[in-house]
Amino acid sequence: MRITLFGATGRTGRLLTQLALDTGHEVTAYARTPDKLRITHPNLSIVTGQLDNDAAILEAVRTADAVIEGVGSESEATRRIITAMDTAGVKRFVAVSTCSVPDPNDLPDTRLKTLVHSVKTAAPRAYTEVRAAAQAVRASDLDWTLVRVAKLNDEAASGNVKVGHYGHGAVDLSLSRADLAAFLLTQTSDDTYVRSAPAISN
Repeated sequence: MRITLFGATGRTGRLLTQLALDTGHEVTAYARTPDKLRITHPNLSIVTGQLDNDAAILEAVRTADAVIEGVGSESEATRRIITAMDTAGVKRFVAVSTCSVPDPNDLPDTRLKTLVHSVKTAAPRAYTEVRAAAQAVRASDLDWTLVRVAKLNDEAASGNVKVGHYGHGAVDLSLSRADLAAFLLTQTSDDTYVRSAPAISN
């Protein structure tokens, strides 16, 4: 599969890039600073550009079978990626989101409410942006999945990922970046959560 990845130079993005390459996929990484990726592979292509460069974004997604976005805290970038995918006729979009984005299937959860309140207080712009990005994804005609996460850590992959909605007791708040990367990759070829926003944790 040909996968385009936005956010490839971040901690999760590097793990995801390597995993995708190791499992036989062709990866196009979109990066503002390609040197930060520090991965070389014959099936890796890099498109250099800022997140406001429509031509470069279109170049990155033009031949993709699926697009993964890990920069969901920048809503304008998300809108530009969606527009480029529409232009290129690419449908599958897997986007990382956060627990600050509610879902109608969630139930009240005290710990989650406390965490979201702290994020809204400490980082109001990021809070607003991630919610706006999610709204843009949901309003699109793409085959999208919003993967909602709460607290990420750098523990090793466990292979044990819980999927559900907040407040039901099945999903916790902590997740390793390695397990997030693995889950994102599986979603490129799995339609179980198309046009839905599952919460995931370890």
